[in-house]
Amino acid sequence: MNNAHTVVTACDHRFVWGAMLLGLSMRYHGMQCQYHILGYDLPPEDIHCLQSIPGTKVFPTHKTDTRSVCTQKPMAINTADTPIIVWMDADCVVSGNLEKFFVCPENKLQIRQREKPENYTVYRNFYDRSDHLGEIPGKVLTQWQKDVSDLTKSRIRTVFQTNCFVLCEEHLPFIELWKSQMLKVIPADTKGVYSKNSIAYSMTDESVINSLFAFSSQAPQTAEYMMDKDPSATCIHFGLNPKPWQHWTLTALKHYDYLQSLILWGRAERIELPQLSSSLLPVNRWKEQQRALLLDSLKSLRFKLSSHAREFFRHLPI
Repeated sequence: MNNAHTVVTACDHRFVWGAMLLGLSMRYHGMQCQYHILGYDLPPEDIHCLQSIPGTKVFPTHKTDTRSVCTQKPMAINTADTPIIVWMDADCVVSGNLEKFFVCPENKLQIRQREKPENYTVYRNFYDRSDHLGEIPGKVLTQWQKDVSDLTKSRIRTVFQTNCFVLCEEHLPFIELWKSQMLKVIPADTKGVYSKNSIAYSMTDESVINSLFAFSSQAPQTAEYMMDKDPSATCIHFGLNPKPWQHWTLTALKHYDYLQSLILWGRAERIELPQLSSSLLPVNRWKEQQRALLLDSLKSLRFKLSSHAREFFRHLPI
């Protein structure tokens, strides 16, 4: 294994197949980086399967509150001791060998920043008439500045995405700051990746790290994200629910054959695989396709209706 890079992730039993597919995809493409998994309350059979992937180590731990596993990214990062550490969510896979992109140019943290149209979809529920659509809403920035209590003017206008990023040893103090800030502003009884009742921290871990990029003088400079530039080697993120090992979305279906090839390759390599879920069984492919089409149509209709309604109410005279 390569002692220069470690890919880290975290999962509980619900995301074991996700962590499994990420590990399979890296080894399938010849990646030699170490692979660390922070495993929450995993049964022994899950740990056995994950550690059957070459170069993989599981760090068993126990959840002490209801906060999502996504808020434990700093703990997972701290399991690594290589010069370069790469966080990938346990709903990511790679489409090629990404190790050439595991760099921090000029010691900058490599992370993807959302463009304005995408940023709008993140904050579309929170805009006031005075806001610039596509940028971070003013009431979000106001709360962030109050909570961080450092800089007075935001250094960012759109947010960074935390499903995949690359850091070096110099960034570890910032990761600790991220950890402490999450403990400060995300209530212990928060459930899930999204917190619908929180305006400033609706995206939990992602919102908190962006509050620091905006208002903390300790936040590192950032470099352009590289793992979406080469069509033959990208980080694929199954960000939408449901996940492929639960059910398929229309977007995820274009990767159906690829995930099946990973499973077949894992079997050929005598890697221990968890029991296949019904959505991953080839016999159910047609049924999953029809379900995904229906789900996509319903979501698109709901999105359009809610967007029109919000724009209407946003422009009503007060």
